[in-house]
Amino acid sequence: MTFPMKSTDTASAKNFPDAGSVDPKEMMGSFMGGTDQPTNRPNIDYTNYEEGIYVGYRYFDSFKQAVSYPFGYGESYTTFNYAGLKVEPQSKGYRVRCVITNQGEVAGKEVVQLYVAAPDKEMEKPEKELRAFAKTALLQPGQSEEVVFTLTDADLASFDEHNSQWVTEAGHYEAQIGSSAADIRLRGSFECPNNTVIEKVHAVLTPQQHINLLKR
Repeated sequence: MTFPMKSTDTASAKNFPDAGSVDPKEMMGSFMGGTDQPTNRPNIDYTNYEEGIYVGYRYFDSFKQAVSYPFGYGESYTTFNYAGLKVEPQSKGYRVRCVITNQGEVAGKEVVQLYVAAPDKEMEKPEKELRAFAKTALLQPGQSEEVVFTLTDADLASFDEHNSQWVTEAGHYEAQIGSSAADIRLRGSFECPNNTVIEKVHAVLTPQQHINLLKR
Protein backbone atom coordinates (compact mmCIF):
# COMPACT_ATOMS: atom_id res chain seq x y z
CA MET A 1 0.00 0.00 0.00
CA THR A 2 0.91 3.68 -0.26
CA PHE A 3 0.87 6.06 2.72
CA PRO A 4 -0.30 9.51 1.53
CA MET A 5 0.58 12.79 3.20
CA LYS A 6 -3.09 13.19 4.16
CA SER A 7 -6.31 11.36 3.36
CA THR A 8 -7.55 14.08 1.02
CA ASP A 9 -4.56 13.43 -1.28
CA THR A 10 -6.19 10.21 -2.53
CA ALA A 11 -8.13 10.16 -5.79
CA SER A 12 -11.30 8.88 -4.11
CA ALA A 13 -11.43 11.60 -1.43
CA LYS A 14 -13.86 13.90 -3.22
CA ASN A 15 -16.34 11.03 -3.67
CA PHE A 16 -16.11 9.61 -0.16
CA PRO A 17 -19.60 9.12 1.33
CA ASP A 18 -20.57 11.97 3.65
CA ALA A 19 -22.96 10.58 6.25
CA GLY A 20 -22.34 13.63 8.47
CA SER A 21 -24.81 15.73 6.51
CA VAL A 22 -27.69 13.27 6.91
CA ASP A 23 -30.39 13.88 9.52
CA PRO A 24 -30.09 11.06 12.13
CA LYS A 25 -33.89 10.58 12.11
CA GLU A 26 -33.81 10.21 8.36
CA MET A 27 -30.97 7.70 8.61
CA MET A 28 -32.88 5.68 11.22
CA GLY A 29 -35.97 5.72 9.01
CA SER A 30 -34.02 4.22 6.15
CA PHE A 31 -32.65 1.46 8.40
CA MET A 32 -36.20 0.64 9.55
CA GLY A 33 -37.52 0.39 6.01
CA GLY A 34 -39.03 3.86 5.78
CA THR A 35 -40.37 5.15 2.48
CA ASP A 36 -39.01 8.70 2.73
CA GLN A 37 -35.37 7.83 1.98
CA PRO A 38 -33.86 10.11 -0.74
CA THR A 39 -32.29 8.32 -3.69
CA ASN A 40 -30.40 10.94 -5.65
CA ARG A 41 -27.82 12.66 -3.43
CA PRO A 42 -24.22 12.06 -4.51
CA ASN A 43 -21.93 10.55 -1.86
CA ILE A 44 -24.84 9.99 0.54
CA ASP A 45 -27.35 7.82 -1.29
CA TYR A 46 -24.90 6.58 -3.92
CA THR A 47 -21.24 6.96 -4.82
CA ASN A 48 -19.57 7.18 -8.22
CA TYR A 49 -16.06 5.74 -8.03
CA GLU A 50 -14.60 8.13 -10.58
CA GLU A 51 -10.95 7.24 -9.92
CA GLY A 52 -11.27 4.28 -12.31
CA ILE A 53 -7.85 2.67 -12.83
CA TYR A 54 -6.10 5.30 -10.71
CA VAL A 55 -6.15 3.47 -7.39
CA GLY A 56 -3.21 3.47 -4.93
CA TYR A 57 0.26 4.00 -6.40
CA ARG A 58 -1.21 4.19 -9.92
CA TYR A 59 -2.76 7.53 -8.96
CA PHE A 60 0.13 8.95 -6.93
CA ASP A 61 2.70 8.08 -9.63
CA SER A 62 0.62 9.16 -12.61
CA PHE A 63 -0.37 12.53 -11.14
CA LYS A 64 2.96 13.26 -9.38
CA GLN A 65 1.34 13.40 -5.95
CA ALA A 66 3.91 13.37 -3.12
CA VAL A 67 3.48 10.63 -0.50
CA SER A 68 4.85 9.77 2.94
CA TYR A 69 5.86 6.20 2.01
CA PRO A 70 5.61 4.89 -1.56
CA PHE A 71 4.24 1.53 -2.63
CA GLY A 72 6.81 -1.24 -2.07
CA TYR A 73 8.88 0.81 0.39
CA GLY A 74 11.04 -1.04 2.90
CA GLU A 75 14.14 -0.58 5.08
CA SER A 76 17.20 -2.78 5.39
CA TYR A 77 20.43 -2.95 7.37
CA THR A 78 22.33 -3.21 4.09
CA THR A 79 22.20 -1.76 0.57
CA PHE A 80 21.85 -3.40 -2.82
CA ASN A 81 23.10 -2.63 -6.30
CA TYR A 82 20.93 -3.31 -9.36
CA ALA A 83 22.65 -4.01 -12.69
CA GLY A 84 22.67 -6.05 -15.89
CA LEU A 85 19.08 -5.53 -17.04
CA LYS A 86 18.08 -7.66 -20.04
CA VAL A 87 14.67 -7.87 -21.72
CA GLU A 88 14.48 -10.94 -23.96
CA PRO A 89 11.55 -11.82 -26.28
CA GLN A 90 10.10 -15.31 -25.81
CA SER A 91 7.60 -17.30 -27.86
CA LYS A 92 4.69 -15.95 -25.79
CA GLY A 93 5.98 -12.95 -23.93
CA TYR A 94 9.27 -11.67 -22.52
CA ARG A 95 11.92 -12.63 -20.00
CA VAL A 96 13.31 -9.84 -17.82
CA ARG A 97 16.47 -10.40 -15.80
CA CYS A 98 18.86 -8.40 -13.66
CA VAL A 99 21.65 -8.93 -11.12
CA ILE A 100 21.27 -7.87 -7.48
CA THR A 101 24.44 -7.45 -5.40
CA ASN A 102 24.67 -6.86 -1.67
CA GLN A 103 27.08 -3.92 -1.47
CA GLY A 104 26.73 -3.36 2.26
CA GLU A 105 28.50 -4.83 5.28
CA VAL A 106 25.87 -7.25 6.60
CA ALA A 107 23.80 -10.07 5.06
CA GLY A 108 20.32 -9.25 3.78
CA LYS A 109 17.49 -9.98 1.37
CA GLU A 110 16.00 -7.63 -1.22
CA VAL A 111 12.48 -7.56 -2.68
CA VAL A 112 12.94 -6.79 -6.39
CA GLN A 113 9.89 -5.22 -8.10
CA LEU A 114 9.12 -5.23 -11.82
CA TYR A 115 6.87 -2.46 -13.13
CA VAL A 116 5.79 -1.98 -16.74
CA ALA A 117 4.94 1.30 -18.47
CA ALA A 118 2.55 0.58 -21.35
CA PRO A 119 1.49 2.67 -24.37
CA ASP A 120 -1.80 4.52 -24.01
CA LYS A 121 -2.75 5.10 -27.62
CA GLU A 122 -6.25 3.60 -27.45
CA MET A 123 -6.84 2.97 -23.73
CA GLU A 124 -6.15 5.03 -20.63
CA LYS A 125 -3.08 3.70 -18.77
CA PRO A 126 -1.35 4.66 -15.52
CA GLU A 127 2.29 5.71 -15.58
CA LYS A 128 3.34 2.18 -14.63
CA GLU A 129 1.95 -0.98 -13.05
CA LEU A 130 3.50 -3.68 -10.89
CA ARG A 131 3.70 -6.89 -12.94
CA ALA A 132 5.97 -9.14 -10.83
CA PHE A 133 8.19 -9.20 -7.75
CA ALA A 134 10.67 -11.60 -6.17
CA LYS A 135 12.76 -11.83 -3.00
CA THR A 136 16.41 -12.75 -3.24
CA ALA A 137 18.06 -15.37 -1.08
CA LEU A 138 20.01 -14.19 1.95
CA LEU A 139 22.96 -12.47 0.28
CA GLN A 140 26.25 -12.08 2.11
CA PRO A 141 28.27 -8.86 1.65
CA GLY A 142 29.53 -8.79 -1.94
CA GLN A 143 27.36 -11.72 -3.01
CA SER A 144 25.17 -11.45 -6.14
CA GLU A 145 22.06 -13.19 -7.44
CA GLU A 146 20.38 -13.06 -10.85
CA VAL A 147 16.63 -12.42 -10.61
CA VAL A 148 14.50 -13.57 -13.56
CA PHE A 149 10.91 -12.56 -14.33
CA THR A 150 8.62 -13.89 -17.06
CA LEU A 151 6.03 -11.60 -18.64
CA THR A 152 3.27 -13.14 -20.75
CA ASP A 153 1.10 -11.24 -23.23
CA ALA A 154 -1.70 -11.48 -20.65
CA ASP A 155 0.52 -9.78 -18.04
CA LEU A 156 0.76 -6.77 -20.36
CA ALA A 157 -2.96 -6.56 -21.15
CA SER A 158 -5.33 -3.73 -20.23
CA PHE A 159 -9.10 -3.78 -20.21
CA ASP A 160 -10.81 -2.29 -23.26
CA GLU A 161 -14.07 -1.09 -21.70
CA HIS A 162 -15.77 -0.20 -24.99
CA ASN A 163 -15.28 -3.68 -26.45
CA SER A 164 -15.39 -5.68 -23.18
CA GLN A 165 -12.06 -7.40 -23.73
CA TRP A 166 -8.53 -7.64 -22.38
CA VAL A 167 -6.01 -6.41 -24.95
CA THR A 168 -2.23 -6.19 -25.14
CA GLU A 169 -1.80 -3.00 -27.11
CA ALA A 170 0.87 -2.75 -29.78
CA GLY A 171 3.63 -0.23 -29.19
CA HIS A 172 6.54 0.77 -26.99
CA TYR A 173 6.78 -0.70 -23.47
CA GLU A 174 9.31 -0.07 -20.72
CA ALA A 175 10.36 -2.56 -18.05
CA GLN A 176 11.25 -0.76 -14.80
CA ILE A 177 12.96 -2.57 -11.94
CA GLY A 178 13.34 -1.06 -8.50
CA SER A 179 12.98 -1.40 -4.75
CA SER A 180 9.71 0.60 -4.64
CA ALA A 181 7.37 2.45 -6.98
CA ALA A 182 9.39 5.62 -6.31
CA ASP A 183 12.86 4.05 -6.49
CA ILE A 184 13.35 2.68 -10.01
CA ARG A 185 16.93 1.52 -10.56
CA LEU A 186 16.85 -0.03 -14.07
CA ARG A 187 14.89 0.65 -17.27
CA GLY A 188 14.70 -1.34 -20.49
CA SER A 189 12.50 -0.89 -23.56
CA PHE A 190 10.76 -3.48 -25.70
CA GLU A 191 8.13 -3.50 -28.45
CA CYS A 192 4.86 -5.37 -28.92
CA PRO A 193 4.31 -5.52 -32.70
CA ASN A 194 0.54 -6.17 -32.77
CA ASN A 195 -2.63 -5.69 -30.78
CA THR A 196 -3.48 -9.03 -29.14
CA VAL A 197 -6.92 -9.81 -27.74
CA ILE A 198 -6.28 -11.91 -24.64
CA GLU A 199 -9.86 -12.52 -23.51
CA LYS A 200 -13.33 -11.42 -24.55
CA VAL A 201 -15.81 -11.01 -21.67
CA HIS A 202 -19.51 -10.25 -21.26
CA ALA A 203 -20.60 -6.68 -20.54
CA VAL A 204 -22.54 -7.56 -17.39
CA LEU A 205 -21.32 -4.73 -15.13
CA THR A 206 -21.91 -1.74 -17.40
CA PRO A 207 -22.64 1.37 -15.25
CA GLN A 208 -26.29 2.43 -15.27
CA GLN A 209 -25.32 6.09 -15.63
CA HIS A 210 -22.40 8.02 -17.08
CA ILE A 211 -19.36 8.36 -14.80
CA ASN A 212 -16.73 11.04 -15.47
CA LEU A 213 -13.68 8.83 -14.93
CA LEU A 214 -10.39 10.43 -13.96
CA LYS A 215 -7.97 10.79 -16.88
CA ARG A 216 -4.44 12.02 -17.31
